[in-house]
Amino acid sequence: MHGDWGNGFNNMMNFGYENSWWFMLYDGLKFLIIIGAVIFIARMLMNHSNYDAVDILKERYARGEILEEEYYYKLDKLNE
Repeated sequence: MHGDWGNGFNNMMNFGYENSWWFMLYDGLKFLIIIGAVIFIARMLMNHSNYDAVDILKERYARGEILEEEYYYKLDKLNE
């Protein structure tokens, strides 16, 4: 026995549908988008710091502060 308001609130929250599976799908997609954005930003920050180190290494090599062997050794280490 639902009375006048028995099923009205449930239908209002589900926009008239008994099963709100698409709400769960929507929440799952939001979660995946947020996780993807966090991973993307973290990778961009890590690549940016690596790029700066490579630029410094190139400048030191160009100025003659380090030898060719040391340059390639450090460049390999930075790219790992």
